[in-house]
Amino acid sequence: MLFSSQVFLFGFLPAVLALVFLSERFGGVRATLMVLVLASLFFYAWWDPPFLALLLVSVVINYGFGVWGCRSRSRTILWFAIAFNLGLIAYFKYAGFLAATTNDVFGTTLSFGQITLPLAISFFTFQQIAYQVDVHRGYVRDTDFIHYCLFVTFFPQLIAGPIVHHREVISQFEDRRRFNLSLDNLSTGAIIFAIGLYKKVVIADGIAPFADSLFDNPAANPTALAAWCGTLAYTMQIYFDFSGYSDMAIGLARVFGIRLPVNFASPYKAASIIEFWQNWHITLSRFLRDYLYIPLGGNRFGDMRRYANLLITMLLGGLWHGAAWTFVVWGGLHGALLAVNHLWRKWRGGSSASSAGRALARALTFLCVVVGWVFFRAETFDGALSVLGGMAGLNGFGNVMNPTGTYDLGIYLWLAVLLAVVWFTPNTQELVSERKPALGFSPTGDFEHNPLWKTRSYWLLIFTLSCGFAALLTVVVKETSTQDFIYMVF
Repeated sequence: MLFSSQVFLFGFLPAVLALVFLSERFGGVRATLMVLVLASLFFYAWWDPPFLALLLVSVVINYGFGVWGCRSRSRTILWFAIAFNLGLIAYFKYAGFLAATTNDVFGTTLSFGQITLPLAISFFTFQQIAYQVDVHRGYVRDTDFIHYCLFVTFFPQLIAGPIVHHREVISQFEDRRRFNLSLDNLSTGAIIFAIGLYKKVVIADGIAPFADSLFDNPAANPTALAAWCGTLAYTMQIYFDFSGYSDMAIGLARVFGIRLPVNFASPYKAASIIEFWQNWHITLSRFLRDYLYIPLGGNRFGDMRRYANLLITMLLGGLWHGAAWTFVVWGGLHGALLAVNHLWRKWRGGSSASSAGRALARALTFLCVVVGWVFFRAETFDGALSVLGGMAGLNGFGNVMNPTGTYDLGIYLWLAVLLAVVWFTPNTQELVSERKPALGFSPTGDFEHNPLWKTRSYWLLIFTLSCGFAALLTVVVKETSTQDFIYMVF
């Protein structure tokens, strides 16, 4: 069930809140933990019940490796644990891709049959790999099975992250001062969730048809205006889709008194690709840095090795997003841009840019990100090249057509408003910064001295109520239009 669906909003969530309330009053923290574990397993099984067994097998085997590793901290145990997790994801996510690639290159007929991708396998597998490494490094002390189950399966972050470290949440499970349905937790979580819900069902789903009309029919040789508007539409769609999910995950967790790490922080305001990846899917960037880039050598063996490590890391990061060569190209593009960015910083020697220079850097970074999204969204290389050709003006300037095939000016207004929002307004975490909504978030102060935001408690209430009402109305009236979250399929 989607966070933005009727069954979740009016069925599952109220039921879980009621059960948690009763368990707190009559059973204590342990009973509450068990309720949340069972609710999370039910939430996962709703999508496809047979895959619940796969999730449980993964949890039990990783827990066993973790307990064993805590006792001996053997490198052999670590490698067995990593091999198990990588083997699981390799079969379900990449076996078909490898077979198709082998057949294309060598003309073979290799086949693994029809393999269905289990929901969220990339997220819960990476989270457990990080856990195994943390066990080996001596960061894990708690080996309680219920704690571990909730760490992996907690429904607010199970489907699309954030990717959580064991030590970040385990201490919160027994903290009665935080882990409860207090008025502060309920109000803070509801505010963040309402904003995220609005981003998803009103903005992301609302602009998605404009992106789909381009990328679902790239062979139509789009004009420059159509290609740019469609690509910018997808740029906004994925931003508000993932930002909305991240808000909803953090808000839902906070309702129960759990603070998840911040996962999204105005990445389109970035003035460099390095800064972009520090603010887009923050916990994945952290995982790739800590468990791939640094073990490869990081920047410890000279510049050329550093650039090679960046490229390898981002190529694999692209492959993590999807089993297709278009994702590999997207990852490789960002790896190359990161290497160029580091080279530029070294050449400049750390000197700061002027206001005009930073504005230019933001514009150039945004342009690079937009071009990268073409490969991320396109189904094939030919489709990506067709869109890029249109953006380059190879098919003329042209007009913009709406999803029904008629001339439409609405897309211009959509894009103008959304670009202003992502570039010039505070993000959700900044709006509620005084409530300390998430782990690892430090307000930049950009909005703290603005008189408007000094009275933001009042405006935030009005804004949240408006967002919540509009989003719920959209869910109720247009239930069939609710789309899956983009990152659910990774």
